[in-house]
Amino acid sequence: MLRELNLPGNARLIAAVGRLWPQKRVKDLIWAADLLKSTRDDTHLLIIGDGPQRWRLERYREQNQVTDHVHFLGERDDVMDLMPHFDALWLGSEYEGQSNAIMEAMAAGVPVVATDIPGNRDLVVPDVTGYLVPVGDRFEFTRRTHWLLDDEALRRRLGEAGRERIAREFSVEKMVQRHAELYRGLVNGSQ
Repeated sequence: MLRELNLPGNARLIAAVGRLWPQKRVKDLIWAADLLKSTRDDTHLLIIGDGPQRWRLERYREQNQVTDHVHFLGERDDVMDLMPHFDALWLGSEYEGQSNAIMEAMAAGVPVVATDIPGNRDLVVPDVTGYLVPVGDRFEFTRRTHWLLDDEALRRRLGEAGRERIAREFSVEKMVQRHAELYRGLVNGSQ
């Protein structure tokens, strides 16, 4: 993957996966990547996805002179294959349902730094599977990611806890069981 992207062998990869819409606040993530670059030259933000804001975000990246650290990969059908190579997943949305990107990252053992919004709170357990930060707080994205990149044991612990949480709480079997319980409760309550 590093060869494909023409990145150095010591590159630390942070991913942002999703449609490039205003609600995703990718501009905040680019700004956070710029902050991170000022203290760590080995970090690279990989933005996976496409959408109507791409050209604006690419221009913003150029204006901030981070084209060598922020990479737009466009739509990819191999995200799950790439996921284990990431050191962290960022999600900066101001509103969201339950994020597939977060669930996929956690299933792959990748710690998550995401905004503290209802959908993300359902998935990320702070200080257990990743970190929740205030919407728009670029510094907190940077600070929390520093912790992950500087402490491999922490990164592994959070990643493994995320993998276990997804398997335990969000497996297909568990979701089917919850739906069955809901329907039973509805049927029993209406009789």
